Formats: sequence, C-alpha cells, structure tokens
Amino acid sequence: MNIALHGIGLGGGIAIGQAFILDKDLEDVAQFTLENSEVAAEVLRFENALRTTRKELEYLRGNIPYDAPAELGAFLSLNIMMLSDSQIAQAPVELIKRESCNAEWAIKLQADYLSHQFDEMEDEYLKERKTDVVQVLERIFRNLEGNKFDWDDEGKFERGILVTRDLSPADLIHFKDSNFAGFITDFGSRTSHTAIVGRNLDIPAVVGVANARQFVREDEIIIVDGIQGVVIINPDKIVLSEYKRRKKEWLESRQKLRAIRKDETVTKDGVKVEIFANIEVPDDVEDVKYNNAAGIGLFRSEFLFFSQDNHIASEEEQFEAYLKVVKVMKKLPITIRTADLGADKNPLWNSTHGEAENPALGLTGIRLSLAEQGFFRTQLRAILRASHYGKIQVMFPMISSAWELKQAVNQLEMAKDELREEQIPFDNDIKVGSMIEIPAAALSLKGILNYADFISIGTNDLIQYLLAIDRNDESVSYLYDPLHPAVLQVISHVIRTANKENIPVSICGEMAGNVKLTRLLLGMGLRRFSMYSANILNVKKIILNSDVADIAVKVSKILRTGSRERIYELVEQLNEDVELF
Repeated sequence: MNIALHGIGLGGGIAIGQAFILDKDLEDVAQFTLENSEVAAEVLRFENALRTTRKELEYLRGNIPYDAPAELGAFLSLNIMMLSDSQIAQAPVELIKRESCNAEWAIKLQADYLSHQFDEMEDEYLKERKTDVVQVLERIFRNLEGNKFDWDDEGKFERGILVTRDLSPADLIHFKDSNFAGFITDFGSRTSHTAIVGRNLDIPAVVGVANARQFVREDEIIIVDGIQGVVIINPDKIVLSEYKRRKKEWLESRQKLRAIRKDETVTKDGVKVEIFANIEVPDDVEDVKYNNAAGIGLFRSEFLFFSQDNHIASEEEQFEAYLKVVKVMKKLPITIRTADLGADKNPLWNSTHGEAENPALGLTGIRLSLAEQGFFRTQLRAILRASHYGKIQVMFPMISSAWELKQAVNQLEMAKDELREEQIPFDNDIKVGSMIEIPAAALSLKGILNYADFISIGTNDLIQYLLAIDRNDESVSYLYDPLHPAVLQVISHVIRTANKENIPVSICGEMAGNVKLTRLLLGMGLRRFSMYSANILNVKKIILNSDVADIAVKVSKILRTGSRERIYELVEQLNEDVELF
C-alpha cells in the first residue's frame, strides 16, 4: 500500500531506492550513574570527543569541494566557533561532575536546556538557529558513541535513501560523493541552514517530513520527489512506473540544459540578456565559469569575515580573496558588495552582536560600515587594490537615500587618496553601485541614480520590508509573496526608472533565479539577472524560449491587475508553453 508523506522539497529531481535509517540520536540516550572514581575518565572521554569533532569540522572546512554551496564555509566556521563556547565545551563537563552521569546524558541535558532557551527567544531567526547548536552537540555525541556515519560504505547503501532525524550542513558535504541517491529528514524548515545548503547541492531531498522515521522501515523502497516535496513509501507497480518515467524525463531535461551552456543568452526575438552569478567565497568561481555566466553580479563579501575564526579579516587577506576571483574570471566583470553585516549575518566580533531589539532595522549594512569607518576603509582599500588587476565594481548594501550613498562614495574617495599617497595602483574609474532593497530607496531612486553607475534590486529584503513580514518567521512567512501587487509595482518602477536614465539595473535576490518569474521580469524590462550558479541554466532555457515583444504586452496586463489570485493565474498563463523545473 502506498503511503505518501509531505515535506519541503529541496529540488534535485527524483530518487528511488531502499531506505537506510540512521536513527541513533540524543533522543535515544540512556542515563547511567557513575562511581566517583569513574567521573574523571568520563570527562576525558567527553573532551576527546570534543577534540575529534573540532578536527573533523576543520578538516571538512579545509576540504570543501569547489562545487559545494557558497554558504558552507561560513556555516562550518560558525560550528567550529560554537565548540569553544562554554555552553558547549564546559557545561557538559560540569554536568558530568555534578550529576555523576555519563557524557551522553550530559550532552542530552545541555541540548534540552539550550533548546528551551532558544524557544523562549522572541526573534524568529535566532529561535531557528537552535538547530545549528543541537547539530553540533549531536556531532560530539556521535563521536562519543563511535557512531560516525561512513559515507564511503560500498555495501547496501548504494543508491539508497538516507532517512534520519536531521542532517547538518557539514554532513551534506559528503553527499555528492556518497552512494546515497537522496535523503529525507524529520526536521527542517525552508530557512534552515541544511535546507539552504541542500537546495544548492542539487540532490533529491525532502526535509521537514514529520515522523518519517516512524513510517519508513529499513530496506523498504521509497521515492523522494525533491521537486514536489513528496515522499512515497512502498509504492505499488503503477506508482513506481510513473515515477521512473518522471525521473527519466528529469534527467533528460538536465542533459538538455548542459547543451545550452555555451549558447549566447538571446531571446527568440533577438533581445540580449545577461545572466550573472552570485558568490560568497572565492572557490565558487569555478562553478560560475562552468555555467558560462556573464560575470559575477554579487560577491557577498561578508562571508569572508565569518570564515576568519572570529577575527576581522585584514586588508591583505581580503585583497588576496578578491584577487583570486579576478584571476579566474579574467576580463569578466565582478561586482563586490561591501560587507552586509548585522541582523542575521553578525560575527561575534561585532560589538553590536545580539544587542539590538530589532536587528534587521538597526545598525546593519552600510549603516554599520559608516559607523565603523576604519573597518570600512580597510575593505575599500582591498577592493580598490584588486581593481588594478581586473574589471571590479563596488556596490553598497542597505542604501536608503542619496545622502547615505554619497557618504559611502566619500569613504571610497578617501581610500583612493590613501592609496595614491602610498603609490599603490588601482582603477581610478571603478564603477559604483547601490543595492535597492529598502522601499525608501526605491521611491527616491532618482536621487540615488545621481551617484550610482548601476543598481541591483535585492528582492529578498525589499519584499519583507515592503510587506512588513519576517520571512524567517514561520507564523507569517506564508504572507511573503513576490507576486503581491505592491511588490510588482515597486520592482517595475525601479526597472523602468533605471532604464529611462540609462543606468544598468539587475536583480540579485531569489526572484532572479526563480524560473516561474523569469518571463515576468523580462516583460518588466529587466535585462540583467544575477543568481546562484545552480539556477543559471534553468533560467537561460526560459530566456532562449521567450519572445519579449509578446511577453511585454501580457506583463503590462499583469501590472494593471490588483487581485493577487488573478496575478497568479496570469503568471501561470505566461509560462504555459515551457517546462518549469
């Protein structure tokens, strides 16, 4: 009998295989009372597991595959930093001594305590980070138990499906080279780190499948549909045959995508479009080159600071990172956004860390950079030095007004003056750009365009600020809607205004990589898209099969529509002749 479970699909197509259940975790821990003479040895056992875990994570960070998701290095660095936190490194030791208990039980008690602390937090983003802390404790637990998973096992796991309570981003590093065809987890949300990394690995996966381990039996045949977010247990012959057909179609579509990799990105009626890539760390550029991107539309430089083990990256370290990207990209353009720190991207060295009541509305982005001018100018010097060797542009985040952009440009000019005095070469004509992600910036755009050579719309933040919705808050995230009439009006206004002033405009948020919205954006007049490399070929396929003249008429109708339901219908009609994967 077929059993269908639903969760959050991370893409990657369809996998069919036997289930392998990895179910030993902190929920299965038993308590043991130790003799006084045994406590010291148990403490040492915990400390050895802690050291093993650190070595394990440091090895993973030093051996990240070039095609792994960009955020992975930052996540691993954060996990390593957690191992030095007293709540993880010391509290279990104190519990072992005070309770005379086994190390496993001490870890479980501490995990329960920290989970409760996170659940009490009002900030939804911080509340969701509970998963990261628990995953670190579970990794120590597995090293205590000798329960480390062998990803290279050649036995019955070949092309099987891993079913587990949860997986950490660190675990996902191994997936591309493992014998598993896909995975299912009980836990996980759309904004969890595991979901972010898993989505970019292009592996069939469904997370947040409540009680999956209770329904799935070892070796049972299961289907993982990462596209629809469906898991089917023990499928009958008809269902199995249907999914084999769908899987074949998926693989054929991926093969066709590779065939267009080097094609020029031009619509059916001859309109040229540029697709750029978003990156976080220098190693991402290999994937950018493979997918034949027009350049890098967004280098999220803040991730350089997270990978520095809680110290501020020096000018030389930043320069070397930017230079590495320049050498690979050669003459292609590279847009480096200055550090967009604060709110959910806040390294521990930042003095404002954890203090703001509303961090997303506080000292973040360009505000933080202008407040910390020494830090800011160090980064600008590194960017300018690298600009001597390639086609680099600089872009400022979270700009809310022309005045704010002017202050940032003034800091850039001061950095130029310093380099001139030191006789260090740089591109004196480096182009300056502004992120448009605050509604105030969109509505006062003409003033900003007086100081900007180009702009880029950050749709992720623009939507949440425009609709007053925290997209990380599960209780209201369903209201986060890129097709809200107000969102479409603001984006259309920005694109139309920039085009009228002959200022290049791109979109670098999630909307750019969403194939369902590609034609809509084309019809609005967008000719520059910037996205994760994994999405480039899917978007390119849509562009190659689009007629802008025809689309523009239909999009004009959509923009005049005030009904959300009607907008969704019209957008669906806009895409009715193409396959959307």
